[in-house]
Amino acid sequence: MLESSDYLKDDCLKINCTVGVVVSATNCSQLNSIQVPESDIGAHFGMLLDNMEGSDVIFNVAGEKFHAHKLVLSARSPFFRSKFFDDGVEEDEQEIVISDLEPVVFKAMLHFIYRDTLTEDVDMATSSSSPVCSVSETLTTKLLAAADRYGMDRLRLMCESHLCKDISVNSVSSILALADGHHATELKAVCLKFAAENLAAVMRSDGFTYLKENCPSLQSELLKTVAGCEEVAAVKVESHGVYGPNFQMVVTPMAEESDKEPSIWTSS
Repeated sequence: MLESSDYLKDDCLKINCTVGVVVSATNCSQLNSIQVPESDIGAHFGMLLDNMEGSDVIFNVAGEKFHAHKLVLSARSPFFRSKFFDDGVEEDEQEIVISDLEPVVFKAMLHFIYRDTLTEDVDMATSSSSPVCSVSETLTTKLLAAADRYGMDRLRLMCESHLCKDISVNSVSSILALADGHHATELKAVCLKFAAENLAAVMRSDGFTYLKENCPSLQSELLKTVAGCEEVAAVKVESHGVYGPNFQMVVTPMAEESDKEPSIWTSS
């Protein structure tokens, strides 16, 4: 019968079949995905700041008034938390005078507290003429000082990141002094490394003169970085370039100044 079958032709057997594959388990995440937008909590809190809804405290900064919320400020800053809850600020004291910040700096700080971002006004330090003056007068550096004073580590790091991009031979000395004065350890380390790698040029800059006259302890740290030694008690450097062949400089570590909380808080 096979010889006469339609399935056998020229000694070839034709077989028609259907093959099915059974999958034991299906990973749904590989077949479908749902996109989750980025967090908009900063935008929502920013609206709360803009429309002043539910505000329970007013800050007077050089005559300019800023409305805010004690709970938001306390959640973001240990300084405000201490003042509002630990120090027993009276409930009816709704206006507080801030005497250590300019209005533009306080506004930028509030922007960060509510939105967790920097304002568009945050400018980069400029290392052109008069590096010491230009760096110290930028909004970024003033905001860095405010972040350190009010205990906002993330804001301080964001300012450090901005200033780090502007380090140059002319500006590194003044930025180093700024970083040392405001506990900006990451920025300070970058400045020391840059200055050590470009020591000859840095020593010829006006900024180094400022560093030598105002921050002698930083010279010791800089020389330790150059030497690659962490435990140097005294460093003696003979210079035959900038200061002449007979110049000798002996630098010894100075005692660190104790941190004191500034008296900046008054109520009216």
